[in-house]
Amino acid sequence: MNAPRRQVLGLVDGYGVGAVMAVALLDVTAMDEIRLPPAYAIGPAVAAVRNRAAAVLGTGAVALLVALLLAHHDGVPPTSRGVMGLVTIALVTLFCALAARVKQRHTRRLAVVAEVAHVAQEAILPTVPASREGAVRIASSYRSAADAASIGGDFHDVVPVRDGVRVLMGDVQGKGLEAAGAAASLLAAFRESAAFSQDLDEVGLRLSCALARRAGDDRFATAVLAQVTGDGRIITLNYGHPAPLLLRAAGGVQRAEPREPGLPLGLGHLDGLRPGRHEDTLGPGDRILFHTDGLTEARDVSGTFYPLDERTDRLRHGTPAQALSLLGEDVHAHTSSARAGADDDSALLLLQYDGSRGVPVPPRAPDLLTRSELGCDVCAVKSCPVAAELPSDSGVRE
Repeated sequence: MNAPRRQVLGLVDGYGVGAVMAVALLDVTAMDEIRLPPAYAIGPAVAAVRNRAAAVLGTGAVALLVALLLAHHDGVPPTSRGVMGLVTIALVTLFCALAARVKQRHTRRLAVVAEVAHVAQEAILPTVPASREGAVRIASSYRSAADAASIGGDFHDVVPVRDGVRVLMGDVQGKGLEAAGAAASLLAAFRESAAFSQDLDEVGLRLSCALARRAGDDRFATAVLAQVTGDGRIITLNYGHPAPLLLRAAGGVQRAEPREPGLPLGLGHLDGLRPGRHEDTLGPGDRILFHTDGLTEARDVSGTFYPLDERTDRLRHGTPAQALSLLGEDVHAHTSSARAGADDDSALLLLQYDGSRGVPVPPRAPDLLTRSELGCDVCAVKSCPVAAELPSDSGVRE
C-alpha cells in the first residue's frame, strides 16, 4: 500500500496541489463575473521551487483538470478568454518544469562538488581521534565555514614521540585547491620530520623548506609548533599564529605568548628564521587549546567577535572531547543569528596533561642547522630564501 502511495505522491507536489485547491475555493466563492483560470498556474510554480520536473508536470495537470471541471460545473461556455487561461496554465507548467530540471541538475552538480571538497578536506585534515599518548589526552574538532564547496587551508596534526607528543596547528593564506595543496605539503613535512628530528626548531625549518619547494606558489602560512614531554614541559614555536590558550587546573588562564613574535612560514627568511618561542611547565590536569583564527573571528549578527577569553569555562568540563563539544555549541549559538554563519573554518585541538609536574628547565633556543644538515646541498630549489639564512658547515652565512 505504501509503495503505490509514494509513487503517486512523487508525481505531484503536495504544496502545489494545495495552492491549486486554494485558488479553486476562491473561484467557487467568487462572483460569476470573476474567473480565475490563469491563477491556477500558481500550483506548478510552487512545485518548481520544491520538487522535480515530473512533479511539476503532474501538479500542472491537476491544475488544468481542476480548472476544466469548475468551468464545466459552472456551465461556462468555451471562449477565447477561457482557452487562453488554460493555455497560460499549460505554458507556465512547461516553463516551470524546465526550470525545475535545470535546478535539479545544478543541485546534483553542487552536491558532487561539495562531496569532492569534503573528501579533499578530510584527506588534508583528517580527524585526530580522541586518544591518550603517554601522559597527554588529545581531542580535536573542525568546524567548516558556510560555503560547503570551499576547501579551507586550516591544518593540524599530532605526532607521538618517545617522551611525549609534537603538535602542529596552522592556517594557509587563502582558500581553494592551491591553499589545500600548501596545507598538504606542510602536513607531510611535519609528519615526516616530527617523528625523528632532534628538536622542534628543525621541524620548523623543514616546514619552511616544504613551502619553498612549491614552485610558483608564494603563499605563507601561520602556524604553532609545540612539544609536550612526559614531565610536563611544553615548548611552543609561534609563526605568526594565534597563541595557544593555557588553562591551569587550579584556575587561571594565560596565553602562551612568545616574548618576541615570529613571522609566518614562508616569510621567516625576512627575520632570520627565528620563530616566537615560549616555554612553560604543565601541572596535572592543565589543558592547552590550539586553534585557528576562525574561532576568535566568529561573529554574531551585530559583528561582535566570539569572546573566547570570557568563555574558557566551557573548556574545563568533562573530557577534552566533551569540552570541545561544549565550546562548539557555544560558538554555534553565537553565530547562529548571523545570516552568513561562520566566515572562516575553525580547527581546534585540546590537550590535557595527566602526568606529574616536572622541574622547570631554563629556556634554550638551539642553534640553526647548517645547510648540509638540512639537506640544502641536494635540494633542487635554487636561490632558496631558507638556505640563505642558514650557516654553512664553517658556521658562516653567505
